[in-house]
Amino acid sequence: MILIRSIRLNRRPLSLSLSSMLDLQPRSLYYSSSSAAAAEAERTIREGPRNDWKREEIKNVYDSPLLDLLFHGAQVHRHAQNFREVQQCTLLSIKTGGCSEDCSYCPQSSRYDTGLKAQKLMNKDAVLEAAQKAKEAGSTRFCMGAAWRDTIGRKTNFNQILEYVKEIRGMGMEVCCTLGMIEQQQALELKKAGLTAYNHNLDTSREYYPNVITTRTYDERLETIKHVREAGINVCSGGIIGLGEAEEDRVGLLHTLATLPSHPESVPINALVAVKGTPLEDQKAVEIWEMIRMIATARITMPKAMVRLSAGRVKFSVPEQALCFLAGANSIFTGEKLLTTPNNDFDADQSMFKLLGLIPKPPSFSDEAEPEHCEEEAVSSSA
Repeated sequence: MILIRSIRLNRRPLSLSLSSMLDLQPRSLYYSSSSAAAAEAERTIREGPRNDWKREEIKNVYDSPLLDLLFHGAQVHRHAQNFREVQQCTLLSIKTGGCSEDCSYCPQSSRYDTGLKAQKLMNKDAVLEAAQKAKEAGSTRFCMGAAWRDTIGRKTNFNQILEYVKEIRGMGMEVCCTLGMIEQQQALELKKAGLTAYNHNLDTSREYYPNVITTRTYDERLETIKHVREAGINVCSGGIIGLGEAEEDRVGLLHTLATLPSHPESVPINALVAVKGTPLEDQKAVEIWEMIRMIATARITMPKAMVRLSAGRVKFSVPEQALCFLAGANSIFTGEKLLTTPNNDFDADQSMFKLLGLIPKPPSFSDEAEPEHCEEEAVSSSA
């Protein structure tokens, strides 16, 4: 008994001594120093959006430990957005194939043998029927894409599209177009017709861009975005990962977007869907962790933007998509196709929304931009 008691008595001082020793150790032994994602997320929450990001700052956020980046992307998302709301968009190819450009990822280029046949512009009834079906399925934004380099010399088709925009806007839907490069007066016409947003992706960094496309310059893309912004149309611009680019190029893309005079209202993050017959047909599939890094970094650097989980979503499971929504994604394309590539259908997305407790975002018209040159009247397109 005496021996046992001695042992018990001797244990307590040892325990206290060890506890005291641990309390004296630097906290860095137990907690890593604050990551760039943590610091920049805190700054974004405190100060709001900014356009003076340095490339190194964005790189540091992007390179933060993945779970830390995910957590702080979620923090900013909950502060800047209604975190349960997700915008549902439908994208329809209204003019498929036969494009003269050489975008290495695109099956619609006439330069590649992908088995896709060029088609004429869809007629009004077919487009409006598709828009109505999309609305009934829950989409609040209807996007129309035409496989053109630009709209020059397409006056008849362009005027038809203006009619489509007016009719679909009349249904109570947001309307978006992606028609290639447009001139200032065409942007003004689209604004007058009621266009909500215009999509013109930068695709990748300025440095890597020539490896993907040679028929349109990076500056021409930025010029189209400028025309759209000045016309008072919301800008939708993002990029694609999985093109063979380095992580530095992904950072470069986000840096260009985050340092525009105004952040895009929508930032689509696409994972390459490699199509047989294109130069990028053998590219390795993008992993979910890569998407999460892009989405969370976009959310921290552009807190007010709709960050869209776009092409390639069909490859990701519901749990993987849930991580993307947690990281800051709050917009998707829904429907069987994205232009010409497979996509998640309406029913699967409705089941996912129910499972994750997501709420469809209603259409929004009150926050659309006003033209920066109000004195300019929209004139008929000469193209």
